[in-house]
Amino acid sequence: MKIDYLMSKAEKDDIIGIYNLLHRDFIKKYSKNSEKFEWERHKKWYEFWLKSPYYLIYVLKDLKGKIIGQIRYELDGELAIINIYLSKENRKKGIAKIFVKESIEELSFEKNHLKLVVAYVLEENKRSQNLFLNLDFLFDGRKIVDGIEYLVYIKKINS
Repeated sequence: MKIDYLMSKAEKDDIIGIYNLLHRDFIKKYSKNSEKFEWERHKKWYEFWLKSPYYLIYVLKDLKGKIIGQIRYELDGELAIINIYLSKENRKKGIAKIFVKESIEELSFEKNHLKLVVAYVLEENKRSQNLFLNLDFLFDGRKIVDGIEYLVYIKKINS
């Protein structure tokens, strides 16, 4: 299967595309604040993440340059916590598997001190569970984070 996309580290110019992908519809529906206020807050948040040594963000773009997905890694000592999001119209195409695999390869190269990638997945999210298992992550029990119970999947890297 041929998938036409480009993966790269997120840059400042990607902030609006990430905002449109992840937040805009949610904010319009659920936020009591103005969209302008939420945009400014989002912009500051991503600018911080892009400069921080504790985060690494990759974006996935179609060949027209539109952001269709994001993977964010939160770096904590020897582990990286992965968070992935793909646009609804690009799910169920096998893109996530390729994207996660390539981002882990980049992460391993760029941050060769890391030993583990950790994914926290909601129990009802069977697709993500299968994704991580198909990428040789191992189920490692359950963990409560911010009051929500997650299934934990781990993958050793740079061993």
